[in-house]
Amino acid sequence: MMSVLSLELGIFILGILGASALLQKSRQEAGSDGTRGTITAGLLFATVGIIASGWTWSIHNSLMKSGSSSMCASEGLVQCGSVIGDPQWNSLFGMPWGVVGIASFGAIFFVLMTLYLDQNAKRTPQFVNYLWYLGIAGLPFVAWLVVVELLLVEGAPHICPYCTVIHLSMIGVFVSSHIMRGRRASSTW
Repeated sequence: MMSVLSLELGIFILGILGASALLQKSRQEAGSDGTRGTITAGLLFATVGIIASGWTWSIHNSLMKSGSSSMCASEGLVQCGSVIGDPQWNSLFGMPWGVVGIASFGAIFFVLMTLYLDQNAKRTPQFVNYLWYLGIAGLPFVAWLVVVELLLVEGAPHICPYCTVIHLSMIGVFVSSHIMRGRRASSTW
């Protein structure tokens, strides 16, 4: 079972690394090619965020149903059972963080896909700003959830690898939006 878990975590990590490499490459390119690469990198970050959020929601459901999950470790420093399985910390207004992540990254994906489909539309500056605001709005939640993992969950510190993938995805979306705003401001869109 551990090899399956490692495979999925490895796929998530490859997604983050691929999106990061594409983002770095697109920063070197001027004009619409660089812009399209930046948007595509953002889409990859958002896709990894959606899928990893769904994975944590599945872990949560498994833990709530049976008290254990074969989808992640529940003991040790690197594990997600005590983080995702604790209803006190794994909810925002009664919704599991996995559901919040799916909804958040879904909205981000919509904005990015709108930019991708027509990066020169009249609405483009508006949608770049929407993406920027969504990225900024996600950062305090990332910080809070890291504090929960490291300091507040019973038996802390714990590091949830799937949660970390989601946090890196949100940071990647934010960096992508920052680069897009810079491209708009410097007329290198």
